[in-house]
Amino acid sequence: MSERFVASTEIVNTSQSISLLSDIVAAAFGVIMEDIASLFDFSAPAYSTEELLRQVRVSTRQLATVNLTTLQQQFPSLPKTHLQLLANAHALLQSIKSQPLLSFGMQKVKPQEWDTAQRLLKTAQHQWQRGELTDAAKNARQAKKLLASGLKEVHTRLAQAQHRFVVDSAVKSLQEMGYQIQSARSSHGSWTALWATKGAQAIAVVVSPKSQLMMDMVGWEGTRCQAELLAFRQRMAKRGIQFREGRRYHHGRREGGLLIQEAAKVARENRLSFPQALLQVACRDRIFEQQRRQTAAILLQQQYLKT
Repeated sequence: MSERFVASTEIVNTSQSISLLSDIVAAAFGVIMEDIASLFDFSAPAYSTEELLRQVRVSTRQLATVNLTTLQQQFPSLPKTHLQLLANAHALLQSIKSQPLLSFGMQKVKPQEWDTAQRLLKTAQHQWQRGELTDAAKNARQAKKLLASGLKEVHTRLAQAQHRFVVDSAVKSLQEMGYQIQSARSSHGSWTALWATKGAQAIAVVVSPKSQLMMDMVGWEGTRCQAELLAFRQRMAKRGIQFREGRRYHHGRREGGLLIQEAAKVARENRLSFPQALLQVACRDRIFEQQRRQTAAILLQQQYLKT
């Protein structure tokens, strides 16, 4: 059976969750946070770095529209294109501030840029009022650039910390189930592959930079692998990892699914360890999927232009 999941770090109100989130913050920013609960929304069902970034993007778009309307009322004679710069920059600042974990990260990772961006936006606001449009636009653009750069760094650090936590949890869970683990990590892109073996049975796990899990299993007949998969998921849940369902298919083949079969071929042809071969196959499939989507988007645009 082959499985695809998206892993997120669970934050139900338990001491375990507070502890694991403290570990993620410590790994990302190099600090021990005593009041960890102030950085997370414990009313949400789960914490995920990607979900956090998505919320910022949605909030920024919404706030930019509101800000632009307000600025147009304040400066009716100024061009919309000029006001849009200030509206967008303020929206990004507001969105980051609305997420305590991100604003905390900005202060720890990019303190000078964080302060400079806020100062530039205040200066730009005054410049609009004085009619100094060129300088105001320049400061607003620079402030947005600093905020975007800082947000990218904070997101990268949090994503890497979550990735390591998911990988460590998978390794410990599989070891508890009696598996011997081999692993490999890509030199760039933060991909990790695990090859867990126990006698004639094995489980392949590939974790993407976004903590997406791809799994394939070999050595089971039909659907007998499902009990083993359930045991794995239960152990991961005890460590705070919950799964949002992705694509799943049951190949029912003892020799494994496409991921394992392709990795076996790559390992033979290139004399690689099995975890290294898994990485190559997973990254190759990812690139292929991105190219497929780009091609589909181009074809759709061309079709639209013809109509």
